[in-house]
Amino acid sequence: MGISMNKHLKPLSFPNECPEQYIPLDHEPMFSAKKHLSLEKPESIYSLKNLGYSEEEIVNCESSFGFCSAFRILSEEGVKVMKHICERIYNNRNESAGTGANRLGSYARGAGYRSKFIRDFCDSPELAKHLSTIAKVTLGRHSVPAVACGINYAPDDITKAVDTWHVDSVSFDVVMMMSNPLLIKGGEFQIFNGTKEEGRDLLGISGEEGVDASLPQERITSIPFPSAGYGFLQQGSMIFHRACRLLEKADRTTMIPSFEILPRSAQDDTNSINMSGWSDPGICPELARHEISRASARLEELLEQVSLKDHPSDLVRKIDRAVNKLISFKNNLEESCK
Repeated sequence: MGISMNKHLKPLSFPNECPEQYIPLDHEPMFSAKKHLSLEKPESIYSLKNLGYSEEEIVNCESSFGFCSAFRILSEEGVKVMKHICERIYNNRNESAGTGANRLGSYARGAGYRSKFIRDFCDSPELAKHLSTIAKVTLGRHSVPAVACGINYAPDDITKAVDTWHVDSVSFDVVMMMSNPLLIKGGEFQIFNGTKEEGRDLLGISGEEGVDASLPQERITSIPFPSAGYGFLQQGSMIFHRACRLLEKADRTTMIPSFEILPRSAQDDTNSINMSGWSDPGICPELARHEISRASARLEELLEQVSLKDHPSDLVRKIDRAVNKLISFKNNLEESCK
């Protein structure tokens, strides 16, 4: 593996700038993996094949991992600190619903801008290594800060779902419970036992659109959280999932750190075109950094592989693979500016 490949095994660093809408917290404790993590293995792991995906569909993914049962992530001290930080960030939630207009009720994306503790948690090599072992693919903190560190709060209107049926705009994410699950009625996290295409067809939706509707109970799996500080990993771009309505008002806070597949030259299902329509401050430059970084890694890899014996048609195919997502993102931005 060459030098150019080695540097692409690490996530893209956070931007040096911070959108002015995000208020950084002061007087935070320093994150310590030894003190604040208590990583355990999940009892159950379900593959994409278990959900009905075909071999042809699975081979197009970097991993066959689907989702797993909830496992401990934070220590008791980690839960205490993280919960307090989430409470402090509550009053600096995202003002506009963005794509959450028909999905999320109350949330704070880009939490890593607001909290160095959260950013260091999401950036923890220990966490990334643990999740990579579970997913059987190398993962790193997502390079788009809006989704790298997110927090979902209970909606003020409990007649609305905490989050409706959808797939995620990133390859992998963790859903970690920060509240006491024994004090919550309703609000279950559920996964559809089928492919995302089946789920969409049953509900009559497309893309990553969300909808608050019912699916057959026999096709649904609920993921229980034994306690605060437990979370589960899912290949979010392939798993059709939701968080149900609360039956009564309660503190239901979850942290959603997202991860991308490494090295940066690997296939990654981040849907930058969909995310570019979100209202988060700085989202388009964040996505541009992500796509430029991934394209650059693929081009550097291609540079080392090009042979003078390559046929022009092969070169066209390889170059297109390296830059097509970046070009598509650029074209979408160009269209939105008209």
